[in-house]
Amino acid sequence: MTNVKIQTVLDAFQESVPRAFAFLEKDYGYRFTRDDEYAFTAIHEHSEVIVELDWGSVVVSIRPATTGRSVRLSFIVGATDPEILFLPRYPWGPEEARDEVERQSGLLRRFCEELLRGDFSRWPDLETHQQNVLEQWRRESERLVREARVKLVRRRADAAFQARRYSEAAQLLASIEEDLGDGERRKLDYARRRLILKAVPGRRLEGIA
Repeated sequence: MTNVKIQTVLDAFQESVPRAFAFLEKDYGYRFTRDDEYAFTAIHEHSEVIVELDWGSVVVSIRPATTGRSVRLSFIVGATDPEILFLPRYPWGPEEARDEVERQSGLLRRFCEELLRGDFSRWPDLETHQQNVLEQWRRESERLVREARVKLVRRRADAAFQARRYSEAAQLLASIEEDLGDGERRKLDYARRRLILKAVPGRRLEGIA
């Protein structure tokens, strides 16, 4: 009985990239090579074009020989036409992977002609744009992480307060004090007062009848 191999996203990527990006050799004089299972590089004396399968997403980058630093095609597109929102797509199957490779090949042709011909006069602006967007993403990621932590601490503090575990509630609320609302600040003050007013065991005074 003949075993039929089921094609994967990786299989589709490996087969479609050389075909979709063949124009780099034909039109611009690049030499196309395969680095490993997940990456191809088109090499020219002035730059390299890298096509990768990165965690399921097809990623294309350009790296000039003069700088050695890459800028992703998504940021090049965004810097050229801010109206285009170019986000990574994660192919669910081989057909989607082939479509994504073709899509990015078309975007490379459309937005990077001068770069592929060795004109990097606008490269500093592209690097700056990429850095600015990455910094925005980093700040947004930190904001979301912080909001998630504050939400979790609030739930734990409320549970501790309801259970009259005032020491725990005070510690939790104090850890997010700058994010507290008026009601939560009153809870924190109350929990702290309860700790201060907590009865201290009395001491026996010797020598007194």
